[in-house]
Amino acid sequence: MSGTKSNSDIQPVESSSPELPGQAITRRDDENRPYNAPTDEQCSVQSDEVLVQRWLAEKSARTQESYARDLEQFVEFVDLPLRYITLGHLQAYREHLSADGYARSSQKRKLSAIKSLFTFGTKLRYFAHNVGAALSTPSVRNDRAKRILSEADLWAILRDERDLRNHVLLRLFYASGGRISDVEDLRWRDLKDRPDLHGPDGRSGGQVTFFGKGGKTRAVTLYSKVWSLIIRLRQEEQSEGHGGPDDPVFRSQKGGCLSRTQIWRIVKQAALRASVKLTEKTGPNGTVKRNENGDPIKTSKVSPHWFRHAHASHALQKGADLELVRETLGHESIETTKTYLHAQPGKSSSYYVDEAPDFNG
Repeated sequence: MSGTKSNSDIQPVESSSPELPGQAITRRDDENRPYNAPTDEQCSVQSDEVLVQRWLAEKSARTQESYARDLEQFVEFVDLPLRYITLGHLQAYREHLSADGYARSSQKRKLSAIKSLFTFGTKLRYFAHNVGAALSTPSVRNDRAKRILSEADLWAILRDERDLRNHVLLRLFYASGGRISDVEDLRWRDLKDRPDLHGPDGRSGGQVTFFGKGGKTRAVTLYSKVWSLIIRLRQEEQSEGHGGPDDPVFRSQKGGCLSRTQIWRIVKQAALRASVKLTEKTGPNGTVKRNENGDPIKTSKVSPHWFRHAHASHALQKGADLELVRETLGHESIETTKTYLHAQPGKSSSYYVDEAPDFNG
């Protein structure tokens, strides 16, 4: 990792101050720089590189890629081994991100990644204290309401998707609240009939098991309407020599699972076909892309994750228990699930003060 040194390169000097019971004293090196390492030798981590490897190993594959990039950017900025980093360095980096014009959401993500590393390292006793604990991150406005599909828009997207595989893909995103990482590698062995499970129409349903974010497993029950379409898709697959337990549920033309890019394309095309959340397509530099006639090329803002937002919002609006929605979506904290209540609230107290005179202008 650029800008870091191993422990063997660092020659700390013990603090001359007496150590109080239960208090971690930050030592200083021969240049009188703060050296944030415990005074004992209990930590098994031998270098910054090992610490980062162990920290990233606890994250999902996509989070590993994102956090590794964010950390590399931070280390390049401070150009110090991790144990020499102070709260002042973190605050300077926060100001640097803001001055460079990063969106507040990007600033928050980058700083949260660094805070996560210092929290992890402190738990392993690689650091004497967590220098990131006191660092505040930019507040980000919750604009989730803009990314929640109305039922009318959702029905329009589903109605106009006539390809069975693609239609089932969209249905499953909505019915299960699954992430793209849950769905992209789904195999037929991950789905099973549930004769005991009856939907509103009385027909039996099924169950899908997701092996998703953070290596966590969760099972989601699916009711008769979507389950009957899944059964129909498998029968069609079996008629073509596929549909075995280890075969992909959403098979590409080459026989493997649909890629993440292909899934995004299916969702975008379905939303575009239904004219839902349209916008102009832009290039890397922000310029609007145009066709041969000079007209702006249209695309849709809708992504696979919008179906997950729609599931949570619609289920809560229709009276689903908050804890049930949390379990279905696989949220670690109920507070995450509650954000859907704020994004699209039901009745508010304004209902009771709406008796002012009519406007007569």
